[in-house]
Amino acid sequence: MILARGRIRTLGRTGLNPQSHLAVAGGKVVAVGGREVMALRGPRTRVVDLAGSAVLPGFNDAHAHVVYYGLTRFAADLSGARGIDDILDRLKAHAKRLKPGEWLLGMGYRTDELTERRQPNSSELDRATGDRPAFIDERGGHARVANSAALAAASITAETANPHGGRIGRNVNRAPNGLLLEAAMRLVADVQPKPAVERRIEGVLMAQELLVSRGVTSVGAAVNRGFADDLRGFERLACEGRLKVRVNEFLSWELLEASSGLGLRAGFGGAMVRAGPIKVFVDGGAERVAMRSGGGVWRTTREELRNLVATASAAGLQVAAHAIGDAAIEAMCDAVEASGGTDLRHRVEHCTICPPDLQVRLARLGMVAVMQPMAARFSRVASTIFFPVRDRADLAPHRRLMKAGVPVAFSSDLPVSPDPNPWPGIRVAVDDPVNGISLLAALRAYTAAGAYASFEEHVKGTLEPGMLADLQVYRGDPLEDEDVRWEELRPRAVLLGGARVYGSL
Repeated sequence: MILARGRIRTLGRTGLNPQSHLAVAGGKVVAVGGREVMALRGPRTRVVDLAGSAVLPGFNDAHAHVVYYGLTRFAADLSGARGIDDILDRLKAHAKRLKPGEWLLGMGYRTDELTERRQPNSSELDRATGDRPAFIDERGGHARVANSAALAAASITAETANPHGGRIGRNVNRAPNGLLLEAAMRLVADVQPKPAVERRIEGVLMAQELLVSRGVTSVGAAVNRGFADDLRGFERLACEGRLKVRVNEFLSWELLEASSGLGLRAGFGGAMVRAGPIKVFVDGGAERVAMRSGGGVWRTTREELRNLVATASAAGLQVAAHAIGDAAIEAMCDAVEASGGTDLRHRVEHCTICPPDLQVRLARLGMVAVMQPMAARFSRVASTIFFPVRDRADLAPHRRLMKAGVPVAFSSDLPVSPDPNPWPGIRVAVDDPVNGISLLAALRAYTAAGAYASFEEHVKGTLEPGMLADLQVYRGDPLEDEDVRWEELRPRAVLLGGARVYGSL
């Protein structure tokens, strides 16, 4: 196939300078340039006249909870709920569709959007759920509220101690009120019936439809728990030819021993599914991040983190550490430095509060910052609530990290961002008055940098000859259209290895 008369931006050596023609064969780009590319045309070549349409590499969403998002599609949708009564009404309606004994789940509310400005409690959930075990997840994934039946199933009582890295919400008489923060969420998760592989696969299919419609051709599938069934589900879809995105599947720290015992190494896998980094939580979310100035929640202690990174590094496995606050990032730097694993591109997921000394250390240790550009907008507001004044200048420091030599890969953190469309985040990263970056740098953070983070920079991320023909085509040229609404920007077609997986040409 030859794409002709377009505005093709490879994001490689030619940067944003457009080429007009691109040739694809065997799933790869074989040539890009001007009309001379037409000399490759043969009797079976399909020529697509783009008539000025723009072409870009497919986006690489380096950190998205694909399976978790998919499973939320089977739960009560609590997104946009404006009050606790609204949540209860939605749970009641959803319960009517469930089988006897099936747990009632709800996902997606935000406490700051509720009129009560507080979490619901178990007594309130009981009014909607009765004796059926139920829990609801806040959209950020760091807080859960369980009803009385779920608390009983997990044997959580007034005598139950807070687990390390988590907290059980309590009433004045110390009885649990249903709120479970950070690691305490696992007390219920450990007794919740596990979704079948078939349900996970259904969820992945729904998630990938959303991702490809936003131009995403590769995704880092982050995990919250150590379910090996996630990897099994992706593999089944790949073998059946139903996988439309390339997957770098994170493995929870709980699978570290099994992974190293099996001989898995960083980058293990094929063109469609790879065993990605070992995922570990260092600190919590939002107001529970670990700061040098004090406070926060340590999901993993500094000593535990050093041991984990050392074990993974010795086995040739990359580690992806959820670390938002500067103390958590510092702990990850210490662990990598002690392990000597500077060639494994260990990752800091989020890397939200990162002062200059840590920027230098990340670069020196060969680490990658995997960030969510929309956090730059949130952080400027949230910093007035959660973070000390002296730390605000170091929030979402995209430009400073890049200047220090740290590879910065962008991502959505789906479903924390319910829409994985990269374009609004790209616009925020470019327009950020404190740490704004160029449009080319932002696009590369959402393409080539994600490939680098998964050791695939030599096969994808740009549209240079020899690279995979993972690309997206737009109507017109959004990079030249001053009136484009970036939040509404959608590709006209998406190709994976030269084969159409979304839209039409």
